[in-house]
Amino acid sequence: MIEVVFNDSEKGSMKFAQNYKNMFGEAIGYIGEKPSKAELKIDIEDQSIGGNSHNVVNIGFSLDVGDVSGTIDGDERQKVFRKIWGRFDFDIKEQEEFFRNQRKDMEKLLTAAQNGTSIRIWKSNAPYSSCGFYFVCHMLRNIECNISIVSLPEHKKISDNEIVTYSNWGEVDASKFYQFLPLEKQISQIEKRVIINYWNDLIIENAPLRAIINGKIISVPENFYDFIITKNLPEDDFIMARFIGKLLGKYSLGISDSWYALRIDKMIEENKLVVVENRDSSHPYGKVLRKM
Repeated sequence: MIEVVFNDSEKGSMKFAQNYKNMFGEAIGYIGEKPSKAELKIDIEDQSIGGNSHNVVNIGFSLDVGDVSGTIDGDERQKVFRKIWGRFDFDIKEQEEFFRNQRKDMEKLLTAAQNGTSIRIWKSNAPYSSCGFYFVCHMLRNIECNISIVSLPEHKKISDNEIVTYSNWGEVDASKFYQFLPLEKQISQIEKRVIINYWNDLIIENAPLRAIINGKIISVPENFYDFIITKNLPEDDFIMARFIGKLLGKYSLGISDSWYALRIDKMIEENKLVVVENRDSSHPYGKVLRKM
């Protein structure tokens, strides 16, 4: 089986989840009789999802942002990459390596599907993940293969008094992935066709941004999330990094810190915000800002 995720963090977590082991090893103490090796083995296996780490692929093209009308790793998508991540000083070699790894994973997924290997997609309600799911169905449109999906719920009950909230699979502890396997659902051919048609519509619309509205991917304008920024702006001077961190913690929208930073840069350009000082030039969000 091929496990499909939609960013590098999720790929790392998935590989760990496949072979999760109790890290305490022989240092565990037991009250009463020590469990047998067979019982210990069951306990460990119950916390892993199994599989081969070589069969985890990341279709991590951030498809909620930018042009999707051309090839998924072509010039336009590379421009999107530079736009989103350019402030982090990725050099040309690192960018080439990123896209090379994406191509390898995409080719691995295509080859597996053509060979009849089952595909399991781990999708969340984060826009990049939902767009990635639609794209994968579109990519496999001419291939008859078994596709299932594990959709991350927004909330999970931990106890009678505790609920945990998730916005993407990167927030789930690798040792807990197995708990979501009962949610796995097969994608029918009809569902696949509907998704393919909808992604075709999004390609034609080719908006600068795609967002989740009432559970559906919608093409939206570039300034769609700006109201969140403006309504949370402090009256006093503020550090960009802390402000973005506050937004990420307050709103579980599955959008990246880089997108908030891009929109803040736009507000600076439009004189809605002013740079008071660049307190830490080594940090991509080290500016001190003030509302105009």
